Amino acid sequence: MYNYSTPYNENCEFGHTEDCLYLTIYSPANQEIYDMAVIVWIHEESHMHAPDFFIDEGLIVVTVSFRTSIFGFLNTGDSFAEGNMGAKDILAALRWIRDYISYFNGDLNKVTVFGSGTHANIVASLLLSPASEDLFRRVIIQDGCALSPADYRTYNFEISKKLYWNLNGPFEKFNRTRFYEILKEGTVRQLLLASRELFDSTEVRDNQRLINSFGPTVEISGTTTFMYKPPLQIYKRKITNNVVEVMIGYTNLNSLYKLEGFVRNKKLLKYLNYNFQYLLPFGGRRDEYGSKLYKKIRRQIMDFYFVNGTVEERSLRRYAKYVSDQVIYPILQQARLHAKVSCNNVYLYRFAYRGSFNIVWNTFLRNLNWNGATESDEICYQFRCKSLSHAYDTVDSSEKVLIKKIARLWANFVKHGNPTLDTGDKVLEGLQWSPLIPHKGLRGLNIGKTVKIINVPEQKRMKFWDQLRIEFFSDGEKNDDL
Repeated sequence: MYNYSTPYNENCEFGHTEDCLYLTIYSPANQEIYDMAVIVWIHEESHMHAPDFFIDEGLIVVTVSFRTSIFGFLNTGDSFAEGNMGAKDILAALRWIRDYISYFNGDLNKVTVFGSGTHANIVASLLLSPASEDLFRRVIIQDGCALSPADYRTYNFEISKKLYWNLNGPFEKFNRTRFYEILKEGTVRQLLLASRELFDSTEVRDNQRLINSFGPTVEISGTTTFMYKPPLQIYKRKITNNVVEVMIGYTNLNSLYKLEGFVRNKKLLKYLNYNFQYLLPFGGRRDEYGSKLYKKIRRQIMDFYFVNGTVEERSLRRYAKYVSDQVIYPILQQARLHAKVSCNNVYLYRFAYRGSFNIVWNTFLRNLNWNGATESDEICYQFRCKSLSHAYDTVDSSEKVLIKKIARLWANFVKHGNPTLDTGDKVLEGLQWSPLIPHKGLRGLNIGKTVKIINVPEQKRMKFWDQLRIEFFSDGEKNDDL
């Protein structure tokens, strides 16, 4: 494997400064191979993973750094900071790849953008951005999407005001001119500290949705706009990048890692009965906490997720599903919507395997003896995680087979747009992965103890949220153009 580093600038601090724009190209050592398909991996910690498994499949892998947090996604609602700077960094890298990847024996017509975890929403948003057209052929999106209500909010002023207070003193009257001066004068450390945990638990409760302070946002109109309308509007108007082939997936217990405290002490679960503050996986109206309508919605959620509507010490798995659905529901919603508007195939997968390389589970949930996976647990089956490098040579043969099978499926998609193109492939053992069919049930590839096509079990929970949204939030959606 050859490694070409092509820096835009030096002294990068992994996306947390504006001095951070570079890409790295990994290529098979056999330079007689030409027109190789290309994976562009968008992940904040790509430096911690090696692409050996994809290189073995004859792919070029490019990792791209970009601005994150306040440096990448501050949107002040005017020309000072229009937002989505990190996404535009990725677009700049994709243009570079389009213009120069042939010098590294890459095929500019076979470029796949692959986003994981925290920044998968950026890759998912590429499907909705006119600025990204003709820069790639396929996308792979895992553990994230463009439809999470945590992103694309309309209250950027609230973020600016909170930053101003953190930098200039609490509850000072907001002064936009002074705010911009502080931002220009602030050090990297000052700005990062000021931008952390802007919203407290009470604000999340009152919002009834998770809040991502710095993610993709709708911009004011301009010549370099990444996103000019909310994602659901774009889907309703059918103005997506609908010729792109898509693979989208999730881990079955995506947010379980957040419940480490409950895992250690399950007795704490019963206190949720007295203080259950619900979250919604879609946008729309906010209701006053404790109001009659709030209590009615809370009761429906608790009755659906918990036996007799009561949270008990044995309810951890049920609560984990509820929390995880805040991520899984919008992923499935985007998969469903994109399959309806796209001229090309959308493939859905579900990662539910528990093994030696579930790096997040084995870090936070080591003593929880369940099957399944939480957010980012699939990454060390796709890339050689450097922190676990010693384990790959001694691992059980069944996990080596799984790693090879995943690499082959992903490589087939990157090369051909079909993960199971060759029915005689001994690695895939006759597996046939069919794309989603619009207006039909959600069928996808389940990666568990066995790898097979199933009706995804989260579909029943998705129908519950659909019904709740129609019953209580359809007017709000209409008013918000969602």
